[in-house]
Amino acid sequence: MRPFTTIFLGLLTASGIVLSCQDPIDLTLPDGETRLIVNGSVGDSTSVYADLSWSVNYLSDGLNPPVENATVILFENGLPVDTLSHLQGGHYEGEFRGDFAQTYAIQVQIPESANLPSGTWRSSGEALGRCNPFDSVYSAFVPRAPFVREGYYVYAHWTEAAGFGDHYRARIWRNDTLENAPFNLQVFDDGFLDGRSNNDLDLPAIEVAGPDQIGVTYTLEIGSIPLGLFSYLQLLREQTLQVGGLFDPPPAPIIGNIYREGDPEDFALGYFYPSARRKITWTITE
Repeated sequence: MRPFTTIFLGLLTASGIVLSCQDPIDLTLPDGETRLIVNGSVGDSTSVYADLSWSVNYLSDGLNPPVENATVILFENGLPVDTLSHLQGGHYEGEFRGDFAQTYAIQVQIPESANLPSGTWRSSGEALGRCNPFDSVYSAFVPRAPFVREGYYVYAHWTEAAGFGDHYRARIWRNDTLENAPFNLQVFDDGFLDGRSNNDLDLPAIEVAGPDQIGVTYTLEIGSIPLGLFSYLQLLREQTLQVGGLFDPPPAPIIGNIYREGDPEDFALGYFYPSARRKITWTITE
């Protein structure tokens, strides 16, 4: 039989190990290269905009500093068509709207500064795709059933444009609040949908949301996106949904379509793209 003192000392040693695992660890990451961040779009029903800011350290608690002194120009088929105005906080807007099958790019010129990058960045030219309007939207009460929760659901009917090669992004607002969690990032292509209709006859209706209560308003947007943005958003969703498991792919830089002129290795963060957006809104009623 082991002496009591031996057992007691063993317990103290084990406790010390557990306590030491809970000691705080100060982690300091070196500041990486400051990069320009550009996110923007032009549509056939929405005018051009761009949001500009600077990158910050990964562990920083502060907001990304806005870029407020840039010259931002929109190009259609290689020709300048609009110069965006800075409104506030790095948000720039113009009046131009795009047309189907035309190619769009944005150019950002940053003047020289003592401690921030300067120069000219430009996005890759990408064509504005097509997107059909919604056919209808409605809500219905669904009783409890296996794997189905009881309540009011919102549905939409929509027909995809015939002809392969289209890519889309879907977004949903609940009472004017965008549902923006990582799992809400939804993109899809027409590989199975080409020319087909979500009309409860050919294919089931699109389930927008539910179950929810009477009086709640939902908005569904489907917008065409170029193939490059489709791949970019798929990678973004994949990385933001990682849980740190052994089988998760290793994190990697997510590079958009914006580069410094004359240097394709010097990229900005973010993406600029054309999109044909279609929206439909419905308030749940009895």
